[in-house]
Amino acid sequence: MLVESGVGPAGPGIPGVVRAEKVGATVLAWARDLRLVADAFEEKRLVAMRLGEFAGLTVPGASACEVELTAQWAAFICLVDDRFDRSRVDVHPEEVASLFNRLLDVITGGGAAGSGSGMEQALDDLWRRTAPRMSTPWRERFVADYRDFALATREEAADRADRLRLGFSDYVLRRRRTITALPMADILECTAGAPWPGLLGGEDLMKALRLAAADVAGWTNDLVSAEDDLREDRDNLVSVLGRERGCSLSSAREQVTTMRNDRVRDFHALAASLTAKAAPGTERDGVRRYVTALGSFVAATLHWLGVTHRFDARWSSGRPGPCD
Repeated sequence: MLVESGVGPAGPGIPGVVRAEKVGATVLAWARDLRLVADAFEEKRLVAMRLGEFAGLTVPGASACEVELTAQWAAFICLVDDRFDRSRVDVHPEEVASLFNRLLDVITGGGAAGSGSGMEQALDDLWRRTAPRMSTPWRERFVADYRDFALATREEAADRADRLRLGFSDYVLRRRRTITALPMADILECTAGAPWPGLLGGEDLMKALRLAAADVAGWTNDLVSAEDDLREDRDNLVSVLGRERGCSLSSAREQVTTMRNDRVRDFHALAASLTAKAAPGTERDGVRRYVTALGSFVAATLHWLGVTHRFDARWSSGRPGPCD
């Protein structure tokens, strides 16, 4: 069942559940070995995220190895994000900059140092298993997307430290940068076997499609995490819209749901336009593979955010510091 939407795939059947559990167990073992999770509390929370289910729906036709790699990238992204976004410890912009400088060094400077943190070691492992399979333009695009996510996260931390509140339009623009959907879309080019198609004259449509996917992910995430964010006094699309328009949170939630559903329709319209623009044959096949992979990511995200326990209130205490 999806959260406030009838859009997306049905839940996986019994074979899919078994596969998701196996992938989840593999992800947990990997995260434990690389110190990406620090204790039993974090391990339980990682299991509760149900990332095996997310990965299986995101790359449904992929091999077990590709599904596991997709789930491990998702775990890394979620756990790094949560160290800042869901830690009760006050996060200083300098701490954010320091961590992301180290993470960016991993993917631009030859890997993690032997004494690096669990996050650095995990990223090093993921990068070594992904980047060599991809083109130089892909590596440059991933680094650019992850660097922009790092910058947006630092901006967000600075605003929190200064007690600044963004207006609605500015929040929407930043949210598509902090949701990490674009780096994840880059990863799917590898694990779904759907590289960026070189469609002449299609660059603007490609970028618009990716931004629509990022908005759907970010806005749906905010609908699901609204209560958790409210408990901890974090800005969220629902609360920002309510504050700017002077309406109740229930009314704001309804408006954000409508926005999100409209954005899903935008995504599908852009996907159809992009596919129609490609010449029949090899070019269209490449575009269709990319569009299908990104569409699976959007549908999987909508489903997963309706079933994940990532935002449950029980995880509101006992969190580690942001850079531990």
